[in-house]
Amino acid sequence: MRRLGPGLLVGIAVAASALATAASAADLPAPGPGPAYYPPAYRPVIYDWTGIYGGLHLGAGALDDQVTTTTTTLLQPAGTVTKLSPFSVVSGAQAGFNVEFAPFVVGAEGTFTWSNISGTQVTPSLLPTISEQSISTPRWYATATGKIGFAANDFLFYAKGGAAWMSVNYTQAPAIGGGQTSQTITDTRSGYTVGGGVECGMTVNLSARVEYDFLDFGTKNYNFNNLSVTPVGGVATPLVLPVSIRSSTSLITAGVNYRFNWGGGGTLVTR
Repeated sequence: MRRLGPGLLVGIAVAASALATAASAADLPAPGPGPAYYPPAYRPVIYDWTGIYGGLHLGAGALDDQVTTTTTTLLQPAGTVTKLSPFSVVSGAQAGFNVEFAPFVVGAEGTFTWSNISGTQVTPSLLPTISEQSISTPRWYATATGKIGFAANDFLFYAKGGAAWMSVNYTQAPAIGGGQTSQTITDTRSGYTVGGGVECGMTVNLSARVEYDFLDFGTKNYNFNNLSVTPVGGVATPLVLPVSIRSSTSLITAGVNYRFNWGGGGTLVTR
């Protein structure tokens, strides 16, 4: 018998090993599917109104004063009504804070508004050739209010209400062809205010708003007791004029706010 050479033996061993490996692989279970892929969920970006803010405003104000004589005097009978309705430019500053409990927003605000409003109205008097001039000049307004609003992403619709103050000059001046003495009373009146507006977030910190406010100061009595008239070639005649003044103001302003955020603020990605 012919003996097998070493090379042939190695070849037979390699072939047998390959057959055994193939048979073992055939017995293995088929590989399962790979790990599932889930695309990242969409996270909408919303605007967060929470934060402390300050800003400036500019607009127009309309005064509504009703001056009523309370006692009959030489100048006017009791019940004489003089109405003043001037309007002019107003400007000022505001500061406050908001806290958002989406979609609701609560907060507080203080405002200070300089006024350029001044109105004059002339009413005939009981004395011949004499008329009575009423002048109202509010110098500034201030408010301290609470706020509640509804946030529609970067738009905030809000209402506000609270206390209001007005510094005002009231002047009564008899007018005659000779000489006359006028009297001015300066007062700081208090009342209430209600209003509302809409604010739009332009950047993370900057927003713009438009607002209407109604300020009511009720009715208050004043006694102008240092008046006089001097007819041409005559002597001075002292006069008094007790009046009540009912006063209110409407303000329409546009403004900008810069917010210093806490706990985020500005744009926010929902979770």
